[in-house]
Amino acid sequence: MKKLLLPFLFVLLALPVFAQTAVLTFTAERGEVFHIRLDDRTINHTASNFVRIAPLRPGRHYIEVKVRTRHGVYQMGQRIVVPAGVEANYAVRTVGRSGKAYLRLISEVPLAPPVVVRPLPRYPDRYDDYDREHRYEPVPPRYDNRYSGDCRNLMTGHEVDRLIQTMRSRDFESTKLSIARDAVRNGSILAEDLKRVLQQFDYETTRVEFAKYAYDYLCDKEHFYYIYDLFRFDSSVQELERYTGRR
Repeated sequence: MKKLLLPFLFVLLALPVFAQTAVLTFTAERGEVFHIRLDDRTINHTASNFVRIAPLRPGRHYIEVKVRTRHGVYQMGQRIVVPAGVEANYAVRTVGRSGKAYLRLISEVPLAPPVVVRPLPRYPDRYDDYDREHRYEPVPPRYDNRYSGDCRNLMTGHEVDRLIQTMRSRDFESTKLSIARDAVRNGSILAEDLKRVLQQFDYETTRVEFAKYAYDYLCDKEHFYYIYDLFRFDSSVQELERYTGRR
C-alpha cells in the first residue's frame, strides 16, 4: 500500500511548485540589442535581441529596458504582472527618435506540467529466469505535445543542420527555396529552427515567402514572432502579421 501511495504523494508535492513557476521572454521587434533589469537586478550583462527568464516568481515585477540603436539609446521602466504557470512573451519596441521604448504583451502560453518519473518496481532475483511474457515491461512514454500547432514528424536538430548545409551548397535563391519547401512539407518545424533556415536566404522577399509557407508546418505557432527580427523592413513584419491573422 505504501508503494502505491508514493507516486501520488510525489505528484501532490510537485503541483504546488509548478503552480508557483512562470517564464518571461523579451524580443526586439526590429532586431535591436537591449539590456534587461528585473526588480533592480541585471539579467543580461551582454546586450541581446532576445532574453528569457526562467524560472520566475509569478506576480508583480518592475522591468527596466535599455535599447541601443543607430539613433541612440532608448530607455524605459514599466511594471508588469506575470501570472503563475504561463510563459509571458513581450516585444520590445522603440518609437521614432524620441528616445522612448515600451513593452507590448504578445502572448501568455500555459506551461507544460512537470514530468513525474515513477520508480520501477524491484523483483527478487529468483524471477530473473522467469518467462519473459510474465515480466513487468514499462509502458513507452507518450509524446508530450506542449505546443499549439501540429508537431507530427518534428524535424530534429540534426535534420535542420543537414538542410542548412544543403542550402548553403546552392547558389540560386530559387533552388534554396525549393529545397526548404521539400524539407518541411512532410513534417513540422520549431520557430527557432525556422529562423535558422530563413537566415540562408539572401533576399527579404524570399524570407517572407518561405515564412508564409512554413507557418502551416510550424509546431509552436505561438513563437512565430521569433523570426521577426530577421526582417529589415517593418512592412515585411506587418505582412506576416496580417497573413497569420487570417489563418
